[in-house]
Amino acid sequence: MSQLTHFQEITIIPDPEIAPYFIWSKLFNQLHIALADIKNEHGIDSIGVSFPDYHYDSKKEQSSKLGLKLRVFASSQKDLETLNLAKWLERLTDYMHIKGIKEVGDKATGYVSVHRYRFKPVDVQAESLAKKLGVSYEEAMVTVTKRTPEKRLPYVQMRSQTNQSNYRLRVLQLPCDTQKAGSFNTYGMNGMEDHVTVPHWTDKQ
Repeated sequence: MSQLTHFQEITIIPDPEIAPYFIWSKLFNQLHIALADIKNEHGIDSIGVSFPDYHYDSKKEQSSKLGLKLRVFASSQKDLETLNLAKWLERLTDYMHIKGIKEVGDKATGYVSVHRYRFKPVDVQAESLAKKLGVSYEEAMVTVTKRTPEKRLPYVQMRSQTNQSNYRLRVLQLPCDTQKAGSFNTYGMNGMEDHVTVPHWTDKQ
């Protein structure tokens, strides 16, 4: 799998009358459809995203945020041209600024892995563990309650295209010391087990 060499940056334009999370919802619902389309039509699953201004503090979770920027990475300019973000986001241009395709070059100061964070409810974990170990639900619950609790991460409100139900796309972005190539899901992210990375840098250099 080739490295990610090109990117596009999207910046949400601050508006006192419209909350950024409302725009994030519109943006990511469209991006999700676009990534599913390019995977189905062209077999491209190496497009990943990152949030340059992402912040998560486990001690002060209320301060966690996605920020106002999104970077979309690909292994070639052609892949981003095929994705055609401008087409998918054309109805949102009043609320965001989409830059042209650029090379990553020497901009990166490190790497991050971006995950769709999913947490099984405690009762589901206990039922699963009880069945696996052949112990009672109560015994399993004692073990489960000692595990790391659910993280209160920043999220994007999504709407399913199949059943029209709403759900939260929780985002966990982690710094990584090494670069790892691979494929992403149709959110441009990893699941909880994979750690495929994207280049990372801030504009405050």
